[in-house]
Amino acid sequence: MGVPIRIALIAFAAALLLPLLAQPGAADEASDYKRAVEQQFQAWLQARWPEAEAEGISRETFEREVKGLTLDWSLPHLVLPDPAYLGGPRLPASMKPKAPERQPEFDSPSRYFKTSSLNALAAQGKTQYHQYKTVLSEIEKRYQVSGAIIVAIWGRETNFGTVSIPNDALRSIATQAFLGRRPEVFRKEFVSALKVLQDGHIARDQMRSSWAGAMGHPQFLPSDFLEYAVDMDQDGKRDIWDSVPDALASAGNSLHSQGWIADQEWGYEIELPANFDCTLQGPDKARSFGDWTDLGITRVKGRSLPEEKLDNQGFLVLPAGMKGPAFLVTENFSVLKKYNNSDVYALFVGKVADMIEYGAPADFVGAWQPVDRFTRDRMLEFQKVLVNRHGYDVGNVDGLVGFKTRQAIGLYEKKVGAPLTCYPSQKIVNEALAQQ
Repeated sequence: MGVPIRIALIAFAAALLLPLLAQPGAADEASDYKRAVEQQFQAWLQARWPEAEAEGISRETFEREVKGLTLDWSLPHLVLPDPAYLGGPRLPASMKPKAPERQPEFDSPSRYFKTSSLNALAAQGKTQYHQYKTVLSEIEKRYQVSGAIIVAIWGRETNFGTVSIPNDALRSIATQAFLGRRPEVFRKEFVSALKVLQDGHIARDQMRSSWAGAMGHPQFLPSDFLEYAVDMDQDGKRDIWDSVPDALASAGNSLHSQGWIADQEWGYEIELPANFDCTLQGPDKARSFGDWTDLGITRVKGRSLPEEKLDNQGFLVLPAGMKGPAFLVTENFSVLKKYNNSDVYALFVGKVADMIEYGAPADFVGAWQPVDRFTRDRMLEFQKVLVNRHGYDVGNVDGLVGFKTRQAIGLYEKKVGAPLTCYPSQKIVNEALAQQ
């Protein structure tokens, strides 16, 4: 090939390539989109001033803390606007959430109670319990909350303060308020975070949190800090980040303030009589321990419920319906759920606390049976059928199997003459969805 021809071909190829090079690439589209959203975010920040002022935030504090504040695009579960604003850049394909090859499933509750994990956490918890025994004894006197429960929460939340908490709390909370799934919650937390900073509890560069804005050893949101944090070590600061005594006492104050009942267990593992009606589970079905005893319920291994507590109120928790261990719990269980609104969270904390305080074994007496697994979307569709077609109350229609959904499944099983389990199965779900 001669030189002139080769030059001509190169020139021709370059001519074809120039339009492609002129087109904005994925990186440019993403930059333009983020820039547009950031502009909206800055306007949103300034619109928070009346709310901050109403809560006693000074203009000086507000301007200082919002100056240079940007969105944290690395946070998970953001709800990205498309377009960035009316008439603005569209959400680039490169930034759209990729559909997983296999949609996440909710698993059996048993996955939360691996023996090895419980043993490891309880062993560390016993060490911490003895190390801080003096402090915990004072906390128990002041707040009437079991020290073992507080240590179990500490272990569950931050592995006794060893978990990395890397985020700028104010930035994370502001991002959640602007782009998160619960904006109204985090708008209030944003103002509370400004209050924490204004009051001088901690410097901005030290106010670290999880991606969801939970701070310090006990993982408090800013509003929790303002309401429950205490200065246990009496150094003049309420420090849940670096003071273990302050963190433990703050957790104790939180539980006490939300209704913890002294000298009451969180609950007991129980045995159900044959053919028990599992739709009787849940706090809306609470009755006295004596009434539960009359229905044939006993503690595991044939033990009786405490005679002196038969007048106490309790309710059943069957996290896997009739396919797993059963529990009779007290109001203290409900208080643990105020710390984290999850049956398995409260059960986990209670179990670890029993292991720390009483040397209870990691395994439950009741066995976790195999259960069918579903995508959350499919369970959500099943919940809609239970509500719209059959009129059952499933609680939140969210694809999760809480006690209301378990009750509704049991009622549906009764209606169609299926074995009573109060837990979803492929057969029940498929049949219900086929009737739509």
